Parts: sequence; C-alpha cells; structure tokens
Amino acid sequence: MKSNLGPMKYHVGDNVIFDFNGKILEGRIWNADFGGSLEMLGKCHSYDLESQIDGETVLLKHVPEASVFKTLSAKDKQS
Repeated sequence: MKSNLGPMKYHVGDNVIFDFNGKILEGRIWNADFGGSLEMLGKCHSYDLESQIDGETVLLKHVPEASVFKTLSAKDKQS
C-alpha cells in the first residue's frame, strides 16, 4: 500500500481527547494503525482507544485520526 498520509500525529500510550459518535471522550491510545484499518485503508490513520463510557471501560477500535483533537499527555518517549 502506498500512502501520502504522512506520519501519525499520536502514539501508543498518549492520553487524548477525541470524538466518538458525537461524544467527546478522554482516552489512552492502545494501538496505532498506520494507513488505517481495512475499512479505511490508505484514507487515514486510525487508533484503538481505551476510554470510559457510562462508567464502563471500553476499547474503541479504528477511531480515525481526524476524530482525535488533542493530546492531554504524551507517553514518556525515553522509556
């Protein structure tokens, strides 16, 4: 797959704010899919994010990079 998407903006371990189905949530990146998941392959990068919804911890799969707004804290790059 050839892609002109550039580098990923976020990294595994980063705590971020993101939109998921119209809800603004905080979460931690558990997986980063360069070039996206199969359904969006080559269109955008995507992330799997652990978050809390209605008091339950959930893993949200294939969240597009455009839905991630802000880094709250980045993973320590030296560890």
